[in-house]
Amino acid sequence: MRFHRFYINTPISGDTFDITDRDLIHQWRSVFRYNVGSQVILFDGSGIDYLCMITSLRNLGATVSIIKKTKIGEVISRKNIWLCIALIKKDNFELVVQKATELGANHIVPIICEHSEKKKLKMDRMQKITIEASEQSGRGSVPTIHEVVSLQEVLQSNILPNEKLVFHIGSEKLKIESYKEIQEIALFIGPEGGFSDKEIALFKSYNIPTVSLGTQILRAETAAIAVASLLLL
Repeated sequence: MRFHRFYINTPISGDTFDITDRDLIHQWRSVFRYNVGSQVILFDGSGIDYLCMITSLRNLGATVSIIKKTKIGEVISRKNIWLCIALIKKDNFELVVQKATELGANHIVPIICEHSEKKKLKMDRMQKITIEASEQSGRGSVPTIHEVVSLQEVLQSNILPNEKLVFHIGSEKLKIESYKEIQEIALFIGPEGGFSDKEIALFKSYNIPTVSLGTQILRAETAAIAVASLLLL
C-alpha cells in the first residue's frame, strides 16, 4: 500500500507525538478523509521517514504513533547545489522552484538583475511549493528558499560556496566532466534576455567563469532545470 507523505517543520521525537499544524490537519480531515487508524508517512528534514498511525484526530490537532522508521538514501542531494536564478514571471519561477526541489537542489536564491521582470516573491508560496515537491519526490529534506537579493549583494555576501558558475549564451560550452567531482557549487541563471554586459563584467571582476549549454537559446526556466539536471543527475 502506498502511503501519502507529509512534511512537519518541528523535529520528530518520541514514539508518540502531537501535531498542531492546522493546515495539515485540515488537509487530513477534509481532503484525504483520514480517521483514527489511518497511516501516513511523516518527515522533518532529518533524512528519516516515519510511518505513523493516527491515534487521535481533532479539529485543531492530531496525535500519531510511530510504527516504523526508514532512513532515506539522499542520492539526489549528494551535491550541495545553490541555484541562483534571476526573477522571472511568476508561473515560470514557481516551475523552477518545484523542479529544482525534485532534482535535489539544496538552496534556491532569487536574484534581481537588470532584465528581471519582477522584483518580489511571495515567500510563503515558495515555501509551500518546496514542501509539496519534497513530499512528492521522496527527498528527506526541504531546500532553503532565500530572500530576494540583488546580484551585487549576493556576490558580496559570504553565503555562497567558493565554486561558482555563470550560464550565459555565447560563452564556451559547459564541459560537464570538469564539474562531476565538485560537491558544492553556486549556479547563476539569468532572466529572459540574459545577463547584461555590466553584470557579466561584474562576474568577471569576481573571477567567476561563464559557460553555456550550447548555441541554442533557452528560456530562463528551461535553462535552470537543465543546469540542475546536469549537475545533480
